[in-house]
Formats: sequence, C-alpha cells, structure tokens
Amino acid sequence: MTMDTEVDAPADGLIWLAAEDEAGRAEREAGWWWAWGDTPGEKAPRAFVWRFTLAQPLTDARLSVAAQKGLPGVWLDGVLLHASTDPMAGRELQDMALGDLAAGEHRLAVAVRTFHPFIAEPRQGGVGALLRAKGEQGDAVFLAPQPADWWTCQRAEEGWHAADAVLLAPAWAPAQAPAEAIDWHPAPAQPARLMRREFTLPGPVQQARLHITALGGYEALLNGQRISDALLTPENSDFRVRLLVQSHDVTALLHAGPNALGVMVGDGFYASEAIGRGRYPFGSAPRRLWARLEVLLADGSTQVWGTDTAWRSATAPVRFAEIYHGESHDARLEQAGWASPGFDDRDWLPVWAAPVPPCALHLQSSEPIRETLSLAPRQITQLPNGEHVLDFGQNFAGWCRIRVRGEAGRTVTLRFAEILGEDGQIDMRNLRAARCTDRYTLRGDAAGETWAPRFTYHGFRYVHVSGWPGELKASDIDGVVVHSDLAVTGEFESSHPVLQGLWHNTFWSQRSNFVGVPTDCPQRDERLGWTGDAQVFWPTAACNMDVRGFTRRFLGDLRASQRADGAYADTNPPALPAYGAHGWSDAGVVLPHTLWRHYADTTVLDEHWASMERWMHWIAEVNPDGLWQQRREVDFGDWLSLDAKTLMDETTPKLLTATACWARMLGMMAELARVSGRAERAAHFTAWQQRVRAAFNARFVQADGQVGNHSHTGYILALAFDLLPDDLRAAAASHLAAAIRARGTLLTTGFLGTPYSLDVLAAHGHADLAVELLLRTEFPSWGYMVVRGATTIWERWNGDTGDVAMNSFNHYALGAVTGFLYRRVAGVEAASPGFAAVLCRPLMDARLGSGRAVQHTVQGPVVATWGVTADGACWHEWQLPEGLPATVCLPGQPPVERVGGTHRFERGA
Repeated sequence: MTMDTEVDAPADGLIWLAAEDEAGRAEREAGWWWAWGDTPGEKAPRAFVWRFTLAQPLTDARLSVAAQKGLPGVWLDGVLLHASTDPMAGRELQDMALGDLAAGEHRLAVAVRTFHPFIAEPRQGGVGALLRAKGEQGDAVFLAPQPADWWTCQRAEEGWHAADAVLLAPAWAPAQAPAEAIDWHPAPAQPARLMRREFTLPGPVQQARLHITALGGYEALLNGQRISDALLTPENSDFRVRLLVQSHDVTALLHAGPNALGVMVGDGFYASEAIGRGRYPFGSAPRRLWARLEVLLADGSTQVWGTDTAWRSATAPVRFAEIYHGESHDARLEQAGWASPGFDDRDWLPVWAAPVPPCALHLQSSEPIRETLSLAPRQITQLPNGEHVLDFGQNFAGWCRIRVRGEAGRTVTLRFAEILGEDGQIDMRNLRAARCTDRYTLRGDAAGETWAPRFTYHGFRYVHVSGWPGELKASDIDGVVVHSDLAVTGEFESSHPVLQGLWHNTFWSQRSNFVGVPTDCPQRDERLGWTGDAQVFWPTAACNMDVRGFTRRFLGDLRASQRADGAYADTNPPALPAYGAHGWSDAGVVLPHTLWRHYADTTVLDEHWASMERWMHWIAEVNPDGLWQQRREVDFGDWLSLDAKTLMDETTPKLLTATACWARMLGMMAELARVSGRAERAAHFTAWQQRVRAAFNARFVQADGQVGNHSHTGYILALAFDLLPDDLRAAAASHLAAAIRARGTLLTTGFLGTPYSLDVLAAHGHADLAVELLLRTEFPSWGYMVVRGATTIWERWNGDTGDVAMNSFNHYALGAVTGFLYRRVAGVEAASPGFAAVLCRPLMDARLGSGRAVQHTVQGPVVATWGVTADGACWHEWQLPEGLPATVCLPGQPPVERVGGTHRFERGA
C-alpha cells in the first residue's frame, strides 16, 4: 500500500468525535475577533487598548491574548501580565490566570510586534482576546472584544499602558477588522481527554484491523493493552490538507464477548504551538478522534465498530501537553481499567460530533516513531539546594522515564537542556520560547510509580530534576531515545577520533531529527521540516539509514503544501510563509533523485513527476535568460556562512547560488526523465540546463577560472554541479585551494557550500587539502566540535560562542559532509543507480588511520576495511556481495575491475 493511498471517508455511521469538555466547547463557540491597525506599521510594536466595564464581579477569570507576530507586553489595569523579547515568536497566544475581577471599569493594554524576520504580513499588527470567568451565580461568562472595541496607535507615548493613561486622537484611533480572513484560530491548552467505547463480539475473531487517527495526539488501547508501539501519532503534517491514518492488525487483542476501545487524546502536533503559526497552526479547535475497527469473525461474518455517539469521555490525568513546552501528568487522577470492558463510566460525559475536517486521510506506510534506545545517566550532580542535574553524555531526542516512590501530591519536575552554564546549572536560553518542562504528580503508590510522557518530546543532554523524594539514583531515570524507526544501513568505525566523532555526531543528529518529518532541530521552539537542511543532507542520510519510506512520506507532504503556482514550501508542514527559496525547495527534486541514485527506485516518480514539472516551470517562466533573477522570495543563500554578520548576508552572490542550484535541478530532471521513459522531457530539461550553464559562465566565470566574488562556496558549487567548461575546472579548483589556504586552511562555507567541499577538492587534485580540512580541530571545523565535546552536529560553526537565539547543538546540515567518509575514506559509493556497480576510490592517506565501514545496499552489504602497515603503507580491503561488479581507483594507479568476493590492495609508503 503506497504512502498516498487515501482512506475512504467515514462510513457506517462513523463520525468525528470532539475531544473536549463542556467548558472547552463553550469557549470555542464563544469565538474570537481579530483587530488590525489602520496603517502599515514599522518595526516598533503597535499598541492596542481595550476598555471594558464589568456589571458584576467575576471569579476564576482567565485571559487569553493572541497576536500575529508576538506579544512584547500585556497589561491589565496597568499591571504587567506578560513580557517577551523573543523576535522569532511569530504567532503567540498567552493564557493567563487573573483570579477575581471586581465590577467596574478595566483596561487591557497589549503591545503587538509588527516585524518578524521571516513573516511579512501583517505589518499592521493583529490582536485578539478572550476573557472567560464565572459570574455571581456560577454561570460561564465570556467577553471578546470586536475590532471597534480596541484603540490602537503605532507610536504610543511613554506610559500608554498605565491604568489612567489618556488616549489622544489622532494618534489613537479605533482598530479595524482584517481585510482578509485569518487562518489562525487560537485556543488555549486543555487537559487531554479519555474516550472509550464498549462493544460485544458474538464469536471468535479471525482477523481484525483498526484504522485510527486524530486531530491531536492519541494513544489507543484495546482491552487495556496498547495497540502498537508507535509514538507521537499522528505524525506532523499540514493538517489543512493531509492527515495520516495508522492501520494496525489487532486480531490478538480482541476476543468473543465484551471488548473495549479506549483512546487518550491530547494536543499532539495538531493543537500544539508551531513557530510562526501559534497553537492550532493548521486548523481550528476542537481536537478530534476518528477510528474504524473492521472485524472478520470465524464464521465469516463481519462487523464494523468505530467512532459514533455511543462513546463516553472524561478528563485525563494529562493536565497539559504541548510539543514545545512539555507535559504535566497528575497520577492522582488516573482511572484504573478505563480502557477495559466492564469499567463503570456512568459519571463520564457523552460525546458529541465535531466538524468534519477538510483534509484528506492518507494511510501511513512509512516507519513509525518508536523508542529505540534507553540511556542511563552518565553523571548525577546534586546542587546546593538539593536538586539534581543529570548528564546523559549524549545529546538526543526523546524524554525521560522515571521510577519514583513518594507521597501523594508531590510533584517531580524535569527541565531539559542541551548545555550547562558556567555555574553547572542547565542553560535553556537557546530553547527560546520552548519551556521543555515535564511534571509528574505522584499518586502515592507504596510499590512505586513509573511514568513517561506521551504527547511531547525534547532535545537534550542534561536534565534538571526538582521535587524528587529522597535519594536520586541512576537507576531511577532513563533517557528514552525516540525517532522514526528507520533501518540502519551505514556503519563506520575509525581509529581517528575526529573521523569517528564526525560520523557519530552526524548519525545522532539524523537520529534526533528524523521524527516523522526531517526537522532542523529537536529542542527549541522550531522543529520544522526545513527543506534546505534536508536536501543538502539526503545523500548522507541514505548512507546511514534506509530512507525510502521516510522520503516517500515527506514527498507527499511537499506536494500537499505546494503552492498553486508551483512553488514548494521551504518548511513542511509550512509553518512559515516561505516558498520557493533556492537551495531549500530544491528538495522537491533532490530527494527523488537521491532515491534513484541510492536504491534505483523510480516508483515514486509517477507520483511526484507533475509536481516537479510545476516547480521547474515556476522558475523558468520568469527567467528566460537562464539566470535565476526573478521569484527568489525568501533568499537564504549560503545560510550561516562563516563570514556572515547577519542571517541574510550575501557572502556569496545569491544570484550565483540560485542559478547554480537551478542548473543542478535541471540536470537531475533530465536524468530522472530518461530513466522513467520520458524522452521528450529529458531533451527539454537538458536544453534548459545548457542554457542555464551558459548563462552562469557568462555572468560569473572569468577566463582564468575565477568564479563570482572568489568565495569558497562560489567555486564549490560551480565545480560540484558541473557548471564549468572542462578546460577551466583545474584552474577553478586551484583558485579554491588557494582561497582556502589564504584564510588559514579553513572553510568559510555555509549550508549550501559545505556538503560538497571535500568531494570537490578530492576530485580535482587537492586530496591533501581535503584531508587537512577533514582532520582540522581548530575553529572552524568539524573536529572543533568534536574536541569541544559535541555529541551531535552544531547548527553553526561557532556553536559554542554564537547567537544564543539561533544556536542549536543538534542540527545535521553541516554534517552533510559525512557522506564523504563513506565515499572517499571507506571507498564505497554507487557507480550506478542502486549500487548495481560499486566505485571504490579511497584517498588512502596514512593520516586517516585505520577503520571499517559497512554500506548495506539493495544488492547486499559492501564491507570496507583499511589501515596502515608497520612500514607506513596504506592498505584497503573490500568484501563485495557475490556477482557485484566494482571499479577500484587507487591514487596514481589505473582503474581495476573486480566482481564479488574479497579484494585487498596496498599502496606503498
């Protein structure tokens, strides 16, 4: 069954169930109104004031305030309720407890950010608010200001948010309704819901399959047992158009007689905050559940059960759960046996139908997210206040499982971080707005309690533990490693600590960031499927793991979010309104091309071909001269290059990098067209590639082989993407080598240039320099990360000293060079698609030491070992699957052909 198999719409009386309580339903139905400024704003925040009068005192009041680009400040009656300086916040919702409010006049003042580095609209600022409380008779009270109830000012005077501030016209004017509909429907977090249904089967079960999904996260049980080991379901996607359905064989969990299906529904990816889009980023409340259980009985009859009005619902012990912010669980609220038949649910609420979502349902056939490893703390440090800091010795994605014994009502709090401060405390500054905090309140079980979260995950190495009863031992807490459970296909062992460290760090960054979608980072308030990180890394990803199903699933996401004009989103799901960036949206072509090169897999091309054609047309139709000058929307360029002073600095001309990326995609399209029987399209893309190549040379290449502004990345892309005439390649490579030497034998490249740097040097007569860069341990280098104690790849070369707000310590992009370890250190690469033939061309440099690598190809495992003899000679040995041809290219020697078996070669000292 393919990734894009759609599930039939609910039938047999099945409906979508709302996973909310009565208060949540009332709040949802109360609604919001968005208020806008009257003129385009500036970078300074816009001020909004809502003056309202309460006819009666209110109790248990809560205030929700939302803004389109962040909330620098919120004041009620002159008292500061919230403040933020995070420029990356994007859509922000703050839900604040107010307690009691007196009758009479009140004033809500809100500062709304009008500028965001990646979000253009709205420049006017946008705000909404909802006040909810209990009236004197205990009735629910909802107050939501309409646009005309707000007064707004772009440049407010000092003290404008005070309770007695005077708002003077014309600076202050009534706000307006937005000119266009807003696709964000903020709703504050609510506890998870327990949902259950009992049913009776009249006889033995021959076969049964459960199809289930949710708008929200879910954990499902049949007769008290979990239906699978899949985690964080359903995985992230653009829920406006695409929702994954999980299908499970549950035959062994059912029996004749009474049965029960129980599902806990939390916020999951659907309702949790996403940077730039806030809570409910791709749809509106409520959370929803849909399930269909198909049962074939031993007598040949069939029965269908699922989500209908016979279900009942109650509040779950999970009081709060968000992807970024963590999970809070109160074990005192657990209800034993709630997912088993015979449980007394008379006090539970009946369910109600939820609106049918507009998205298509797609069966998930990619590998699920699972727990794959359990790590013990390497060190436990007790702080002077009695609290503890745990060091797991490895940065990873997942959570902690705790085993604890203590009195009922005690709360254990876990806070997660990648780094420590100089004082030994965890440093959470680089997590930005992500709170990354889990809380567990004990029920007081004398036998002890075991708990792990269900609806969140963290990226961390260190954990701060507070509230622990008694002594904290290493056996009390596990670090649970969680990621998409792809088969490992690459192994690499080296005697050289830098090489081993680079491979290890890259592998763990891939493991940490392949969580449903290929995220950029697993820890801060981002965790987005950035296509730029993915496309530069995919050839290395395919060396480390079997990415076929994962890729096919992500290509489905790319198509689902593709804009009508053909541009791909730069993040998937598209949390930020960024489309068509060169070096990012290239993923729509690079990923299927990687599948073909690594696995000889062309099956995805029929699914994806029309999408790629639209993307190529989007670029070509406005750039007939072959230079990608038009339609460069968010122009990232060689992101985070060494010399960049600000994020968008042009250290290599962006017209150069864009045109180079375009030429490479055209070449890939021509290849994919040929292998899929599209001869006419192959000719079309070849002609376009020649046009772009000629335009690139005319604009950027000089007669002596100098390229662009003489940046490292300019040379690397020109050589890696085969853009230069043959007679200039050696000269350009020499210019590159000289430029690297001139900087002190270091690279200045960013995301676009780094992945190809070593391959380019090694392929053009500068293998010695490639090895120097590979083994370098001074800043900037991969070895610098290793000697500084990194256990994953950093986002920046200067991760240890860089901008805290943009500084992930678990980011695989700069690790894309790790494919070079397989290709040129181990000497294993595909000479033809799917490893139908192998190319063995190791560097054979004594500085690289000894090692062993395995590449588990679709033809079978290719094993390489290497080392240095006592007299300094380098040797290399390959074990090839039977019948597999290989071309062995040793430095300074003619190629040698071999087929299958074990083959050893030696190169003198």
